[in-house]
Amino acid sequence: MISMLDGYAALSITDPARIKRIAKNSSDDPDVKAVWKEISKDVDDISGLPAESDEVVKQSRRLGILRPVIMFLGLIVFTIYFVLLGTGVIAHLGILGTYALLGAFIGAYFVGFAVYFILNRRLTRTANAYDDSHQGEVARQRRHIKVVNQRLIDKLAMIIRSEDRDPKKYKFRLFHNDYANINVVSEDKNSIYTVTVKGKTLKQEQ
Repeated sequence: MISMLDGYAALSITDPARIKRIAKNSSDDPDVKAVWKEISKDVDDISGLPAESDEVVKQSRRLGILRPVIMFLGLIVFTIYFVLLGTGVIAHLGILGTYALLGAFIGAYFVGFAVYFILNRRLTRTANAYDDSHQGEVARQRRHIKVVNQRLIDKLAMIIRSEDRDPKKYKFRLFHNDYANINVVSEDKNSIYTVTVKGKTLKQEQ
């Protein structure tokens, strides 16, 4: 949950339903429940930002039409193949014709997935570009999420210290490295940090 909320603070948006599920599954934890109640509106504001772009909406609709087709593309392709096989059409093509037809079906299957992948990446880039150009509109929400996320980090650190657990077993990823109570383990080429919270074990090693 910490990683996903930090993503929202950095305008790297994941499905908000995932955060809602985590909050719901942690309903017996009053702190997590309180955090979600406090920042759910901020999450909704940030996740809804790309929907204000006509281009993002258009690409999203196009992808929405293609998604169910891709889900059943394999079934469609092989259904057509076996129908042709049962009607004797394939038998008239000979061995080479059969292999060519089967190859065309498999090719269509992979082309469909490639098109979906390309359109999905294009939609992501368009949404990210829109977010970047309008990030000032949700600056308050992003700051608030970071403040609340700090509380979750502090709670995780407190649990690990109180139970004398090894912090290195609880690594997670962040877009920001300016939180208190964290140790940066590594940074990748996209400036995403792998971190742990500060705990007794790390203090002893230092």
